[in-house]
Amino acid sequence: MKITKIAFILFLSVFQNNIFAEAPAGKGYTLIYNEEFKGDTLNTNDWFYREGRREGLDWVDGFNRKENVYVKDGALHIICRREFLNGRMENTGGGVLSKRDFGYGYYECLSKPFMAGHGVHTSFWQRGSLRNNNDIFEIDSYEIDSKQYVATNNLYMNLTRKGQKSTPWPFRAHVEFELDKDGWFLDGYEYTPDGIIFYDNGKEVAKCDWHQLTANQMMWLTALNGVGKLDTAAQPGESVFKYFRYYAKDYPGINLLPNGNFEFNSDRIEAHKPVSWTPSGTKNAIEVVEGNAVRDNYKLRIGKNEAFSATIQQPLSYIMNGTYQLTAYVRTSAKIKNAVIKVSDFGGKELSAIIQPASKWTKITIPAIEVTNHQVSFVVSADGNANEWVEIDNIEFMKLALKGQKMAKQLPFWEKDAPMWQLATKEPVTFTGDQKFFFFARNVGYGDSITVNFKLNAAVIANTVPIARMPKKGDSGWAIQLRQDGTLVFSIGSEANHHDVIAPNAYKAGKAMDVSCVFVNGTALIYANGKLLKKESGITQNTKDATAAGRLGTVNQKFETVGDVVLESDKKSVESSKFQNFKGTLQNVKMYNRVLR
Repeated sequence: MKITKIAFILFLSVFQNNIFAEAPAGKGYTLIYNEEFKGDTLNTNDWFYREGRREGLDWVDGFNRKENVYVKDGALHIICRREFLNGRMENTGGGVLSKRDFGYGYYECLSKPFMAGHGVHTSFWQRGSLRNNNDIFEIDSYEIDSKQYVATNNLYMNLTRKGQKSTPWPFRAHVEFELDKDGWFLDGYEYTPDGIIFYDNGKEVAKCDWHQLTANQMMWLTALNGVGKLDTAAQPGESVFKYFRYYAKDYPGINLLPNGNFEFNSDRIEAHKPVSWTPSGTKNAIEVVEGNAVRDNYKLRIGKNEAFSATIQQPLSYIMNGTYQLTAYVRTSAKIKNAVIKVSDFGGKELSAIIQPASKWTKITIPAIEVTNHQVSFVVSADGNANEWVEIDNIEFMKLALKGQKMAKQLPFWEKDAPMWQLATKEPVTFTGDQKFFFFARNVGYGDSITVNFKLNAAVIANTVPIARMPKKGDSGWAIQLRQDGTLVFSIGSEANHHDVIAPNAYKAGKAMDVSCVFVNGTALIYANGKLLKKESGITQNTKDATAAGRLGTVNQKFETVGDVVLESDKKSVESSKFQNFKGTLQNVKMYNRVLR
């Protein structure tokens, strides 16, 4: 990726004058937290050290140490080196994690990642919490593997909808980037109710659509050593973080309370441990229950077949000050007692709403919550005798919409019949033929039948592969190819063994076309703008491969996905050498592990 001369000069001026870049203009952001790493010690009121071994991964052999992290000259330094510890040679690195959690907002970091030799994985990212049961997603503003000038911008999801074994990677973008002459990189991202926007050196480089993914999680600034091939001669070295900044803004009509409708648990996470909430009291008196909910499919029940006293609680930090309102829906058994919702720690006197006995869902409200210290805490508690209970659902904490503003539309957290994976649903993603590409998971476009829908606008007539999930060997996989004569090809199988279904003269450069490719039990179909172009049956190859990750935009297999990291590959693809990286746009990409009727 190239940045403009003006933007690059501005970036240098920003750093050299120690004046920090602002959040994206015109979006109403306010600086809430600023860590400039002043002095000569880490601010341990706000941060703690990443320590210990990265376990369970045979392609990482690294050990994180507090001793590898220090503050000096207004920056956080993380040393990466080979050293002898506890009777063995270790690849050591480290990092810091925030003690408090951050939600919707704009995040920015100026850093100098170690690039001198392979093996160091520098990251600016968000995940988890000091609170248990708060792993919801992972946002990687960047993951940079040393010597590789393609950064990854990711959204990983720890939540899984009912009936799925795992959630496909929602978003994995790999984008070329540049450092300034001294090795500094200005990186940021916006986490919003509509999704995530990634920025490199002040320029938008990738965009992930994901509605109402509400969560507050902690920040990580890390340099993991021993990732993939390691150049020991280049170490010791260090990654340096100059600052971290967080900006927030008002979202009138948007719920800021994570998992207030208890959908995050689904049927995949322990029902007695509601995600984002900390339960306490009588064992197993707290439970996320499916069915007859106010919104979507799940609700929370407090109760048991014996006397009980139980509580759930959750704090929010680094929110905008102002006037908020809490609403919730409740219903109870006939004789429930001491059931209450409380709001506190916001800078004023604790507020509460008593939950009165109600056989039907009843809305309760705590209005006019005046937040003055950028934080708030919530508690729901109940006491009862055996077989008494209280149910609660759709807890919302929000600023009310101002005059003339519309309230946000409530959408289901898991949409019925949603695709396994989708990209660019609101606006197209542009490919220029460089190394930018997107990965999608191995369980996408998999099985006896698949459907791949997208809007194609090729900038040039050329041999390209806009979308593929095809291994090198075997008889299973698939790819969608374009040829320099305008032919559209749906290829079933592997690079070594595939069957091509060919639709001649199907596309023209610069002309948008809706494409649907379907494979079901040996039959492949190609549609363009709703018209069937080609159908072939009796295909012996299939789409059941589960070894190959999918990719959009490039056939260059210099990089491969290994677990949750992208590493440089020594493998070479004979098939991909026939093609060039795609130039043009893809939009409304949707993939299904079934046939759409």
